[in-house]
Amino acid sequence: MQFQKLGGIALSITLIASSISNAIACTTLLYTDANGKAYVGKSMEFSESEPDHVTYYPAGTYFASETPDGKTGVAFNTKFPILSTSAKKGIIPSNKYETLLDAMNDQGLTLSMQSLGGNVSPNVSQVPQGKIISAADFGAWALGNFTTVAQVKQAIANKDVEFWLPSSPILGPSPFPVHYALFDRSGAGIVVEWVGGQTEVYDNLVGVMTNNPPFPWHIQNMSNFAYLTNIDKNSAKFNKLSVAAFDGGGNMAALPGLESSAGRFVKAAYYSTFAEKSATPEQAIITLGHVMSNFDRPRNISVDVAKDMPGGERNMKLGVGPKGVSEVTIFMILRDLSQNHYYIRTYNALNYTKFDMSKLSGLKTVKSVSFKAIDANTGLDGNQLFLNQ
Repeated sequence: MQFQKLGGIALSITLIASSISNAIACTTLLYTDANGKAYVGKSMEFSESEPDHVTYYPAGTYFASETPDGKTGVAFNTKFPILSTSAKKGIIPSNKYETLLDAMNDQGLTLSMQSLGGNVSPNVSQVPQGKIISAADFGAWALGNFTTVAQVKQAIANKDVEFWLPSSPILGPSPFPVHYALFDRSGAGIVVEWVGGQTEVYDNLVGVMTNNPPFPWHIQNMSNFAYLTNIDKNSAKFNKLSVAAFDGGGNMAALPGLESSAGRFVKAAYYSTFAEKSATPEQAIITLGHVMSNFDRPRNISVDVAKDMPGGERNMKLGVGPKGVSEVTIFMILRDLSQNHYYIRTYNALNYTKFDMSKLSGLKTVKSVSFKAIDANTGLDGNQLFLNQ
């Protein structure tokens, strides 16, 4: 892990984290079953209704990124089909293509985009035009061209492309305030961030990503929770008094309950470590669904008022009314990386809708399904929402 560049500031970042805070309070975690197969869950908290659709991009879909001066940068046709929740083109006003948020390709490589405030854009003024790519197009580039996180990591190290950070009005005036978590079928993972004007790639051994501070701080912070265990201690003796707990669960007394990024990171690491290792893919996706329920946030559970907004939201165009805004879980995503199954449950749905990428392989053009259509789908199978268009 490339932590040395941040070592001097990692601990001090916690003192300013609340001034950056979460604009989009998301949690991504990796879960592995008894056979070592990989599954990825993601909760997406936001106070807006963006993104609002799922898009299928067949192999051969053309993407072209922009340079800071509006010229065409990296351009490519995808080698693999991609399924993703997507943000409208307006997230980057000049971008001709949608931004992929929670995506997977049919090779078992998956990606999650999440908020990270305080980014600084790398300087690409001396980089050849054809090697420049906007960080908003990272998902299409990574999933459209590679099958493993090792390949993505090597391409970045080789400087096959070089990233710059555009501004996104809906996310505020600072350079594109996001970072990315990627996992592949083997369970390997990396986190990609832009701190101090550099593209940083970190091995993700814990299998978790949330938001601010940057990833290395969270890894150091996990040392403060080395005592966490899933084993209850239900009896004790205080001098001559013997006591016994009435029920279990006391082992989680020190597990963070706050929904801040730091709290969610530790909680995600705990649940993904100790949740039962299911024997089959069908059991595993159910277990992952239970795990992700711990990060589901209803409306008004956390409300930010206009005069006291957290740093990340302070600069966003949220249209804050007199009652403030509330971050809610606008969707949950479950991904089975071995079978290429993609499950989504939106805020207005009680159950998940499942997409099987193998059954969408006949599609030859880009197609999208709105969250409204997903909400109206009463069965588990969502493939026909694409196939019947």
